[in-house]
Amino acid sequence: MMAETPTRKARVSSTSSRYPRDSYIDADAQIGNNVRIGHFVSIHRGVKVGDNTRIEDGVKIYEGCEIGSNSIVGANAVLRPHTRLGEHTIFGTLSCAEGLSTIGDFTTIHAQCHITQHVTIGNNVFIAPFFIATNTPSITRGMHGTAKSESPVLKPTVIEEGVRMGASVRMIPGRKIGAYSLIDQDTLITKDIPPHSHVRAGKDKIGIVIGQV
Repeated sequence: MMAETPTRKARVSSTSSRYPRDSYIDADAQIGNNVRIGHFVSIHRGVKVGDNTRIEDGVKIYEGCEIGSNSIVGANAVLRPHTRLGEHTIFGTLSCAEGLSTIGDFTTIHAQCHITQHVTIGNNVFIAPFFIATNTPSITRGMHGTAKSESPVLKPTVIEEGVRMGASVRMIPGRKIGAYSLIDQDTLITKDIPPHSHVRAGKDKIGIVIGQV
């Protein structure tokens, strides 16, 4: 049964959803049926969690995020504001989504991946560990930290449905990987990839289309 403490009493659709007393669930969060939440989890206001979802120890989920049913968020993962995870999706241990991004249904994002803002990832995508998506072509010259004086120009990054990626793939800002492409490990994506492409890194690690899949 869920903890009955006033500071953590979220809106739940069933008493079969539960969480330990050392986790914080905002009262405005909506938790579905049969949700399992681990220790030291933090779920902020406006978050929606679908039925049969598992949120493992140490996860931080910021305001406005949505997590579909039957999904898993791995230990110590971070979902920044307004990230959407689809249904039957895995977001791996120690991975981070910086917010304002969408990840589709039946998608796996393995451990220690970094998803920047304005990234769209389609359905049925497989991403191996250490993937990095970037969204700005330049680093600003002004002050940084909490007193930053400039805002970078952000470009959307898109990974279409059915894409498969090996470990340590990286994308420069504003690029698209077409549907059902296969990206070999340790590849740097510097241009748009047509659908059904097989991409392999050359000596400089920049991806080269070598065939179709």
